[in-house]
Amino acid sequence: MTTENYNTKQKQVYFKAYKHLFLLENALKLIKEEDANFQISILGKVVHFYIDKDMEVSNNIDVINFFWKDLLGNTVNFGSFYNPEIGNVFIAGSLAPTFLHIINDKPLAALTSSLYGIFRGIGADETQAATYLKLLNKGNYILIYRGFEDELHNLDNMLRNN
Repeated sequence: MTTENYNTKQKQVYFKAYKHLFLLENALKLIKEEDANFQISILGKVVHFYIDKDMEVSNNIDVINFFWKDLLGNTVNFGSFYNPEIGNVFIAGSLAPTFLHIINDKPLAALTSSLYGIFRGIGADETQAATYLKLLNKGNYILIYRGFEDELHNLDNMLRNN
């Protein structure tokens, strides 16, 4: 049995943090131009979204939902949850059902330490999971995209150059 090229046929996951919403928007526009078949998800703190949009902070997440549907398409999955370690967080994209899966009447991502477990479960190593959770807690937006290794490598190079 050979393990050569084992992961080239499996989808990989890639994380990238953006300190400002406009930087994430620019990256998403580039990704859309690439027209690749990526599964994209975005995590962010609700309060930072409102601050970046220069809007009064609100518990009404409809504004955030409409923003992502406008940018990513009407079929994008969206929701929010309160995580005791981070606060109010939104999730948009293909991973939303995983983060929002109900366990004991609460979204999975709302449980203590569950975000770390979700990150690990979707393919992040220990260092990546801890790093990106810290960045999310500091107000960064986390872009998670899933695709085949060569596609992710090309996209990563494109995002670094722009």
